[in-house]
Amino acid sequence: MSARLEALSPEDLPACFSLFRESVLALAGGAYTMAQCEAWAPPRAWDGDVERAWLARLAGAWSCKAVASDGRLAGFAWLKLDGEFDMLFVAPWAGRQGLGGRMVALLEAQASACGVTALHAWASHASRPVFERAGYVLLRANRIERAGVEIDNCLLAKGGWREEGA
Repeated sequence: MSARLEALSPEDLPACFSLFRESVLALAGGAYTMAQCEAWAPPRAWDGDVERAWLARLAGAWSCKAVASDGRLAGFAWLKLDGEFDMLFVAPWAGRQGLGGRMVALLEAQASACGVTALHAWASHASRPVFERAGYVLLRANRIERAGVEIDNCLLAKGGWREEGA
């Protein structure tokens, strides 16, 4: 699939929010149950509270979006200024075509240009291979709780990033 990478703007966030939920729900039946996916991305309308939270997260990050040749949002990502990948999502219809890796590489280059090279991600089972292909190494398995539901993910890092206390 041909997709171009562009800067992400605040106006893109409602579409990103929808893509986030769609992408998470598409993971159900694989490594995650529907209950886990619903806890991770609960059904919720885009509203002022969500907008404020996402704007705050975006303000402290390098970001990009992938736009398909037909203009549809194919994915988005942002890397916090402290080196943590906060978001990396690709639309289910655009998966397995290298978009995740392209977005990771672009954001890593932006971070590197600003002197940030120690990077990490709390990766889902679906995104772990994307990060591993980009040179991240597994530090440990992790389990989080959302809405009373446990969800597994992994902590991966590159560039010398180390977990506090490790």
